[in-house]
Amino acid sequence: MESTVYLVRHGRPELPDRQMRFLGRTDLPLSVEGKEQAAGLKKAFASLPVTRVFHSGMKRAEQTASIIAGDRGLTSTVVPELKEIAFGEWEMCSMQEMMERDPENFEARGNDFAGFRPPGGENFLDVQKRVWPAFQSILARQDGDILIVAHAGVFKTLIFTILEISWQKLFSMRQDYCGVHVLTLFDGHIAVRQLNWTPRIGGMIP
Repeated sequence: MESTVYLVRHGRPELPDRQMRFLGRTDLPLSVEGKEQAAGLKKAFASLPVTRVFHSGMKRAEQTASIIAGDRGLTSTVVPELKEIAFGEWEMCSMQEMMERDPENFEARGNDFAGFRPPGGENFLDVQKRVWPAFQSILARQDGDILIVAHAGVFKTLIFTILEISWQKLFSMRQDYCGVHVLTLFDGHIAVRQLNWTPRIGGMIP
């Protein structure tokens, strides 16, 4: 039996500016723009036969999931293992700020995305160890098409694991706010059908 898994990154959170920041475990709610992005996906998902919703439990993911699900009465389950990568002492700092403040570690991160940990934080191998088993557990108990709302680091971990992509290609896959990855499950196999679909691309979710 074939089923579909929709991986949805949360909408834009309430950030102080539009700079790229190391936003990991800082639990920010959605911004006004983020709520609008989620509302756009609510329309896109309205006709899709989703049976269940999973999210990380962080505010930005929970609010996004709630908006998309609307009043459909879907069961919503918190999976803490799907929380974003922890950036430790780098939390909420902009990339430009860390390039200037800690250039040696910033360069080390770029040379080894898989193994580098910011002080007090995680690396992507740490994330993989908690996210992949949690994802497998979700698939084992899913019945029908499901929606998972989480974070960029989490979804890059899943896609890179499925497709066996090198972590050094971290920025080769775009992950927009409320971008949708579409996976198909059949006979125990996972196929990536679509990456980073958003309403502005046009049409319906594949």
